[in-house]
This record gives sequence, structure tokens and C-alpha cells, in this order.
Amino acid sequence: MKKNLNISNEELMKIDYKHTHILRKFTNDNGKVIPQRVTNMSRSIHTKITKAIKQARFLSLI
Repeated sequence: MKKNLNISNEELMKIDYKHTHILRKFTNDNGKVIPQRVTNMSRSIHTKITKAIKQARFLSLI
């Protein structure tokens, strides 16, 4: 099941741990990262998203 996230290229370029409103789109209700096959993002973008989510979790932003 593919998930339509409605995210613009500008938002994807500024993925950072501080932009929690963008990062929450890539997590489910339990806080787990949604897999790449579901989000249909490229590998490089998905690794940036994953690293930003992990950093935001460490800083208790998410």
C-alpha cells in the first residue's frame, strides 16, 4: 500500500531535525519510521529523513 504524503520538493530539500511537522509525516502512530517502499522516496532522501528523525528523537523533539 503506497502512501501519498503530499510533500513538495522545497520541503524535501530542507529536511532537518528541527522541522518536526515534516518529519511526523514519515512516522506512524507508534513513532516508527515508515519504510521506503511505502513512501516511494529515493534511497538518499529516505536516509536523510531517517537520520533527521533519529536526531529529533534523541533531542526529544518527537
